[in-house]
Amino acid sequence: MIYIKHNISNKKNFSKVFLFFFILLFCTNVLSAPISSRTPLIRDEEALEKIQTIPPTTDIIREPIESYKPSYTEDIPQEPTLDSTISIEILSKLNEFNGFVGFELRNLNSNTVLFEYNSEKLFIPASLTKLITAMVSLESLGDNYKFETKIYKTGEINTNFRGNLYIKGFGDPVLKNDQYKEILKRATVDRGIEKIYGDIIFDYSYLKEEGFGRGWMWDDPQPQIASLNIWQQSHESFKYKTNNEIKDYISFLTTLILSEIGVDFYGDIIYDVVPPNANLLYTHYSPPLMEIIQQMLKKSDNQIAEQLFRNLGAIYGKGTIEDSEKYFKQVIEETLGYKPESYVLKDGCGLSMYNMFSPKLINDILYYLYSKYGTEFLDLLASPDEESTLKNRFNFGIWGKTGSLYYDSAISGIFKSTDGNYYLFTLMENNFPFNVYKAKDFENDLIQFLYENL
Repeated sequence: MIYIKHNISNKKNFSKVFLFFFILLFCTNVLSAPISSRTPLIRDEEALEKIQTIPPTTDIIREPIESYKPSYTEDIPQEPTLDSTISIEILSKLNEFNGFVGFELRNLNSNTVLFEYNSEKLFIPASLTKLITAMVSLESLGDNYKFETKIYKTGEINTNFRGNLYIKGFGDPVLKNDQYKEILKRATVDRGIEKIYGDIIFDYSYLKEEGFGRGWMWDDPQPQIASLNIWQQSHESFKYKTNNEIKDYISFLTTLILSEIGVDFYGDIIYDVVPPNANLLYTHYSPPLMEIIQQMLKKSDNQIAEQLFRNLGAIYGKGTIEDSEKYFKQVIEETLGYKPESYVLKDGCGLSMYNMFSPKLINDILYYLYSKYGTEFLDLLASPDEESTLKNRFNFGIWGKTGSLYYDSAISGIFKSTDGNYYLFTLMENNFPFNVYKAKDFENDLIQFLYENL
């Protein structure tokens, strides 16, 4: 009997405990209703009165209409999504790559992200940097901006010219030999000059910092940047050359051209600035900026890109590389909202091993440029059916920008898939232990898969 009474006593205690916890749980749920509850919180009359008596003012911040979301979902267009089997296959391909890889895919129409993989991680972008240079240049200067090369003179023009000629460059990124020859002809032969007894002075003061870029590899073909420069088909001619050697080349080219056009030069070559008393003799203008950007992007031209980068530092600063960096970061933040500490930018062409950007940032630049220029922007990019960095890589509609360093590769652009829709993407690969062409095969395989399955 003692055992039974003890058991009954335990049951009674258990019931009391159960009832206590039930009441406690009920009170907790009722008294601690979350703020996000569908039932609005009741304001006291004093607070309500204060709200109602606030006079209208333009300083009041209102929620944008777009932020409103109705409680029902019928007839609301759904955001584009990616089939799970396609996502799994993309993920498998990315995981199989022996290196650090980042990827982001968007629907071009809505700018909706369909797939991302390390999309906010930082990568060495190689020549995808040129997309940034294109955006900042167009935003700053406009698509019709033209760069100048000027010749000044002191003294009276006659057959035996005894004054000085001053040649000043303003960073024309695409000045070619034949154009430079035309400049010298317009300033001499076309004005009746047959002999020059004075000096020829080169003014390189436009840029305060010339030569190689920050973080460039010493054994990589790379351009020399200067205020007055001759565009070269191959940067191999610049390899191992110093900035002074490039200036010597232009000085020699000048005397050679004068001889070819029949002008005898008896003076000296000097490096100085144009004096205040000099008079403008002739101005040469580059093609419009939009044409320069097209040449830069289709062929991935390092000299053009870096010259644009330095020029903007001269136009909006004092002409140092630091001025260029500072100005580029200012435009990127104003245009796209990226803080300078969220990436690394050290040049405009992508030769620098210091540059660090995310696939997401590159996609944002692509989308911004496409939104602003439409199909005109596509005409600036490389495509497979023309002489460009994408020649013969694909057999469908794709417009893009490639990037290549020794162990870094990238591709970014817009393509039209078999479903007729357009997609925007950026794919970047770093730190792989094989030839860069194998990385290109990986890119081709993934993009071909997307084209066939989207």
